[in-house]
Amino acid sequence: MVFDDVLAGPAPSVLPAEAVEIAADLFGVTAGAIAMDGERDANFRLVADEGDFSLKVANPAERRTVVEMQQLALEHIFAVAPDLQVPRPIRTRDNCLVGTVEIDDRTCAVRLLTFLSGRAIPDAFSTPLLRSRFGSLLARLDLALRDFQHPEQERDYLWDIKQMAGIRAHADHLTEDRFEFVALWLERFSGEIEPRLAGLPHQVIHSDFNHENVLVANADPESITGVIDFADLIRSPRVIDPAVAAAYHCLGVDDPTVVVADVVGAYHEVFALSDVEIDLVADLVLARLVQSITIGAWRADLHPENREYILIHSESAWSAVRALSKLQPGVLSGAVRAACEPA
Repeated sequence: MVFDDVLAGPAPSVLPAEAVEIAADLFGVTAGAIAMDGERDANFRLVADEGDFSLKVANPAERRTVVEMQQLALEHIFAVAPDLQVPRPIRTRDNCLVGTVEIDDRTCAVRLLTFLSGRAIPDAFSTPLLRSRFGSLLARLDLALRDFQHPEQERDYLWDIKQMAGIRAHADHLTEDRFEFVALWLERFSGEIEPRLAGLPHQVIHSDFNHENVLVANADPESITGVIDFADLIRSPRVIDPAVAAAYHCLGVDDPTVVVADVVGAYHEVFALSDVEIDLVADLVLARLVQSITIGAWRADLHPENREYILIHSESAWSAVRALSKLQPGVLSGAVRAACEPA
């Protein structure tokens, strides 16, 4: 299995003044540009008379067809569930989903989206109400995406949990204690968990429903205003989506069983999970956290200039891994099962 090198290459170097030119040339939008954080793309907020937009210049290693899939998925969501608060794709002046631009002699895909108001959820912030809204919104998003299909949904992608064996090649970037844990975990995953995934319901999922990709009101961190960043779209077992969402709520909390049960229970109420899916949630939560610390360590070594941003959640993710691994067998699964039972 060969993974795209989109995670290995640095983000393209684009200045705000260049973003202004790109927006005008490709999309006919006259605006000022404000640079925004990005791990592998160059991102800008455009401020125009007709409203604000998000301009994203993709990593040069990202295939144009992958970016087109993201735009098509958003158009699909607007067609089947227009009440969901997701960015609206803006087509180029030539009515294309995606434009292209040359950056340092490499071709980069460019897309424009409406800008959603709000802010990222504060780090480690998690309340019962937010978790309930988090799980319910994700379920509605997955319902909207269940009939969406695209050839790139089957691509090799390191963040796809069903392809988790791929992180083995990067485990040597971990400290010794983390390496030992991850090595043992990967053996268990390949022997016990991976074989059970094939028979589960599959569909295109968001696969990165975390605190940075779910926006909340500036004055109310429990009021969700929208969902952004569809870069990790992949066809995978549907249950991975609520498990990933729950994993990020484990960061910085004392009792991970409560937060996982809250998120997954709320998801199940809207888009019911099977008993087999419910029983796998605990392992999939841990799988995402193991992915996070391993891929983060690898990418931080590759991009030391962006190390602080890449590793922002590394320590809290490792603490969550340790807390979850200390639970007695069946405790977390039991809590999730209880949360999914009829009231």
